[in-house]
Order: sequence, then C-alpha cells, then structure tokens
Amino acid sequence: MFTRFQNPAFVVLSLGLVSIGHSPNRQSVTDSDKPSGDTTIELSYHVKAIQRDSSGQYTMSGTVNGEVQGKATLMFGFDQGSSGQAGKTPVHSYWVVTAVPASESFKAKLSGTVEAVSGQTHLVGKITEGANKGRRIETSSRLLNFGPNHSLSDIDGNMTIDAK
Repeated sequence: MFTRFQNPAFVVLSLGLVSIGHSPNRQSVTDSDKPSGDTTIELSYHVKAIQRDSSGQYTMSGTVNGEVQGKATLMFGFDQGSSGQAGKTPVHSYWVVTAVPASESFKAKLSGTVEAVSGQTHLVGKITEGANKGRRIETSSRLLNFGPNHSLSDIDGNMTIDAK
C-alpha cells in the first residue's frame, strides 16, 4: 500500500506542503492579513461628467480601484477668486464613494487648484462620513476636455487617504 521512499527529506518536504487544520479551500483570514487602520490607502479613479449645472458645477460618476474598490459620484466645480498661484484656478470637489464591501464607503470634501494649461489638479481635504472619517485625503489628477467645445469630460487620477 505505501511505497518506501529512498530519501527521507522528500517525506519531510511533502508533509510541509499539507495544510494543518484546514483544507486549502477553507482557509480563513487572520487579523494580520487585513489592512490596518494605521496605513495609507492608495486608490486610482476614473470619472466621467454626466451633467453640468447652470453654475458650472459638474456631476461626475465612475470607479475607484486599489485598496478600496467601488463606484464614485462627485460634484466638481471651479471657485471664484484667485488661488494666489500664477496659472492656477481654485477648485473643489465633494466625493461619495460606494465601496464593496459597503463598510469601506465614505464621503469627502476637498479643495485645491487646477493648472489652466495642463489640467493637472491637486486637492486636499478630509473624509466627512463613513470609513476612515476624519482622515486627510488628497487627490492628484488630470482634467480631460473631450466634451463639446472642449468642456470637461473626464478626470483620471490618484487618491491617497493618510494613515491615522
């Protein structure tokens, strides 16, 4: 029934491959496998303009990917006044991220600037509701003007949620 092995090291190595206590299909996640609340969360996103209101604010919708995944809806607008930086215009955004699982969902409010020539943005704010409430959030993106008359159509970017 059992074949005699010539090399005892083969038996030891073979036994090391067997999962003790669980079959490979029923392994559980331990606390050390879960992301810690003390780590920075990195996300990428792509959103498309779905409407522009009479005040010039854009409603946008798309996806977020990375350590949190799901759908994003945001209001993005250009602010009145000066940013105090040459060639940059003040902007703001309000984010609603509906994540999977829902416990990772959040809302955030950010403000910052967009470079008039390149469309490069940099916004900073805080998570106001949901997962990671109170943490600093930062986005860096590029506005894409593929809409009618070169109006804002898409935003591609990266988002960082700072560690606690």
